[in-house]
Amino acid sequence: MSPHSLFRFFLLSLLVISLACGQPKPPTPGRLSPQEFERTPWETILQQAQGTTVNFAMWAGDEARNRYFQGPVTEKLKQQYGITLKIVPYNDTIEIVNKLLNEKGAGKTSNGSVDMVWINGENFRTAKQGAVLWGPFSERLPNVRLYPEAARQRDFGTPIEGYEAVWQYAQFVLAYDMARTPEPPKSIEALRTWVKAHPGRFTYPAPPDFTGSVFIRHVLLHFGGNPQAFQNGFDEALYQKAAGPTLDYLNDIKPFLWKQGETFPATPKELDRLFTNQEIDFSMSYGPTFASQRIERGEFPPTVRTFVFDEGTIGNYNFLAIPFNATNISGALTVMNHLMSAEHLLEQSRVLGSTYPHDISRLDAGQQAAVEALPRGPATLSPTELSSHLLPEPDAAYLDRLEKDWREKVLRKP
Repeated sequence: MSPHSLFRFFLLSLLVISLACGQPKPPTPGRLSPQEFERTPWETILQQAQGTTVNFAMWAGDEARNRYFQGPVTEKLKQQYGITLKIVPYNDTIEIVNKLLNEKGAGKTSNGSVDMVWINGENFRTAKQGAVLWGPFSERLPNVRLYPEAARQRDFGTPIEGYEAVWQYAQFVLAYDMARTPEPPKSIEALRTWVKAHPGRFTYPAPPDFTGSVFIRHVLLHFGGNPQAFQNGFDEALYQKAAGPTLDYLNDIKPFLWKQGETFPATPKELDRLFTNQEIDFSMSYGPTFASQRIERGEFPPTVRTFVFDEGTIGNYNFLAIPFNATNISGALTVMNHLMSAEHLLEQSRVLGSTYPHDISRLDAGQQAAVEALPRGPATLSPTELSSHLLPEPDAAYLDRLEKDWREKVLRKP
């Protein structure tokens, strides 16, 4: 090679090195920071997620949901994104939150065992306060635009600020069998009268089970007088006004409950079993479609229907979050965005009977028609009936306080 050629080769090498040094290296999935996510194109996130594994910490209390996520959802993610989804089951979200708090305390800031978690309410507040969530991120997910603005602002009163992505919608309903109870009690006070007139035929799961907890929050909102007032942070005076009559109410009906109130079902599944065995006359759920699903599976008789209180029932969204030490952040972001898509949620609604959560006006005409065509099932109330009786979730601090008082003044009352 001539001296001139060597010189040209040297200059070209310097140019290549200079260009390489001037371009930031695309972040790897495990090292993606919120700032890097902010400036990384979404297509790059999808590329980084290809061929990776995402560990999803998911509540495992519903067998139909478990089968759906471990089967069709896992297969779809593999086919569409090359992602292997592994479900990390838990019985209560607090298990995962406590695990993250312990890992943070032990200095385990990377290579975490969980990449994303199904979370909301007081567990989100605890995780956010403990700084064990990665973010902010949620407002950059493409499918977040499909949800109402209000759903993306607060979770049980806690400002979201981008640390969790809105996902599914739920609203509390009660189930009854028309063949046994033609006229169910449709208000808090009517329920008190009914329970006393039918000893042993009603109960609710013991808080802190989320279904039992939401049942007693209805009583708190009822005696508080203005459900909206419970949204603006914890107010001791408001709590005192509502908690006294709430605990009196719960103690008033306690001797007339199943097993004289000496014990309570531990889970919604146990409550359903008592209802199916005709030991009690009501079940309850955060899922408006739960009774229709159980009729379809042959678990409930076809005469079962659902209702809401005249005062309304509590509804909320639940969310997806990323732990601070997640190993595969790009994969988690990709899975989340898929689970938030109209495509997935339409299919999930068909398979599981889930309430469709998007702002319908933000969908295209074909998607809107598909939502309208979703089967409701015989026991599911209409969207209009539900939305017209929707109560907002109180701030999570009320939940904590009420659960503590229930344990000390209702469950353990001398």
